[in-house]
Amino acid sequence: MSEEKAEKLSGKGTLGLVIFGPILGMFYICLLPLIALMTLLIALPQLATAKKTDILENSAICMGCHSSQEFTKTFRNKEKMSVFVNGNDLKSSVHRFLSCTDCHGKISPNTHPGNSGMYEDRAAFALAMVSACRKCHSDAQLRAKPNHAFLTNKTNGPPCTGCHGAHAIRSIAEWKPASAGNNQYCLTCHSQNISKKHKNGETLSLHIDPSKLASSVHNGHDCSDCHSEYSRNSHPVKEFASSRTHSIAVSEACRRCHPDKYQAVRESIHSKMISEGNLKAPVCTDCHGFHSVGPKETYETLSGVPCRKCHEDIFKLYSKSVHGMAKAKGTHNAPLCYSCHFAHEVKVTAMTEKIKGACLGCHKDAEAAHTKWLPNAALHLSAVACAACHSPGSGKGIYLRLYDRETGEPFTEDQMAKLMGTTAEGLAGKLDPHGDGIESEELWSIVRQMNEKGSGAKVTFFGRMDVSTGAEAHQLSLKKNAVKECENCHSQGSDFFKSVTVAVVKADGRLTRYKAKPEVLGSMFSLLSLKQFYVLGSTRLKVLDWIGILMVFGGMAVPIAHITLRAVTSPIREAKRLNKLRKEGKR
Repeated sequence: MSEEKAEKLSGKGTLGLVIFGPILGMFYICLLPLIALMTLLIALPQLATAKKTDILENSAICMGCHSSQEFTKTFRNKEKMSVFVNGNDLKSSVHRFLSCTDCHGKISPNTHPGNSGMYEDRAAFALAMVSACRKCHSDAQLRAKPNHAFLTNKTNGPPCTGCHGAHAIRSIAEWKPASAGNNQYCLTCHSQNISKKHKNGETLSLHIDPSKLASSVHNGHDCSDCHSEYSRNSHPVKEFASSRTHSIAVSEACRRCHPDKYQAVRESIHSKMISEGNLKAPVCTDCHGFHSVGPKETYETLSGVPCRKCHEDIFKLYSKSVHGMAKAKGTHNAPLCYSCHFAHEVKVTAMTEKIKGACLGCHKDAEAAHTKWLPNAALHLSAVACAACHSPGSGKGIYLRLYDRETGEPFTEDQMAKLMGTTAEGLAGKLDPHGDGIESEELWSIVRQMNEKGSGAKVTFFGRMDVSTGAEAHQLSLKKNAVKECENCHSQGSDFFKSVTVAVVKADGRLTRYKAKPEVLGSMFSLLSLKQFYVLGSTRLKVLDWIGILMVFGGMAVPIAHITLRAVTSPIREAKRLNKLRKEGKR
């Protein structure tokens, strides 16, 4: 080819490259993403298949044995455990794309199944498996939630499988679905056998039986209605000194829905004992339980009454009483503990009118019935407790208390101490300075000192007969067995008057008892200090006896002296009469 022709062809090629080169380059750049996308679409399924082969395919060799339900594992302590693995559980697990050896790293074809002796027991095996979880789940992830961190940090905490299971592990979205109710959300964990320890080492079970919660009267409430500090986003970890302090703290939640009952309890003797540091006194949960609170009817039976938990000895006496036997026979209106003591506002009952009011509340015709056979029935019913006669086997005693005659209210320990110029601690020394029982002169001295303080109070002692102990008040017998013989009280040396006590009431209603000598009931000073308690034939005052004798003999002496005088002076009077007649000339 000639040089001229070659140059022409070279010029045309250069021109074509200059014109079509950029066009082809732009076309290739536009096709490049499309080519990359097509390549990715073709490669991804193969890559996904290679990376996420189903565990049943990855672990076909393992499942050859572990698909058998009879397959078991024996540990060194001879404990056996089933090692059956359900294929459906594996398919639904979030770990379905892992192989068995990803978790069971110590197992290989060369060492398996001869590794049974590696673990002492089932618990040791479960704890060993926990280390596998930490391969993928970091400590930071495990401690992301405070309640989860609390369990994972416990030395005796449950293993991961205790809550999440072993081979059927679901995702959090499935395990705790957002659409689930609050209770079901909480029960996801609390239906498990989980627990915590208090500072004193006591174990508190955090397990809640869903069936008991469902049968509770609170089954319409959410957990957060009572446990208001807890929610899906907040789960504080609380610490308590003991199980008892935990119960007392939890009972505070009841006040939100039951303010009236809460206030009644606050004014009860039980609450007073709690405030004084006696943590054995009952709170709401001791009587009603925590998550299995039953309806009112469950506490109105012999087996369901909660008082017997603390007062078992008294409940045994009640069970043998006329009321307890009637209740056992199915007499539904027979009184139980709360009938007399009430349910929440339990007060100290010794030496009060509360129990008498409870008796008359059921036995409405009792006062009228007593008037048919008992002289001065109203006075007897005010000075003698019902149980003193209707618990015939009980001991009896006389209780003296200081009252204000104007108001009819008893003086409290603090009031007495103030009027006597001392403290509550020093009051005992004032009441019984010799420590051998209060004497009649000391009884009068107490009244005199309190009246001299210029308080305007009119102080006096009132007496009342009652049983020796509160437990004996529950030994009520049939009506036919009640004490009716007058001589039991109205006789010299009656056993009922050998025990005398001065009872001082505390601000909360409890009594402090000071022994008094029986002679205080029959002393001259009793006329001054002890009002409205004089029992004919028993607490007879010797002075009054002598006055009575003088009155009787004095009354008899007047007519006798008159008759004697007339007999002695009869001759004189007759002589005077005859002399008078002579003078008048009529004889």
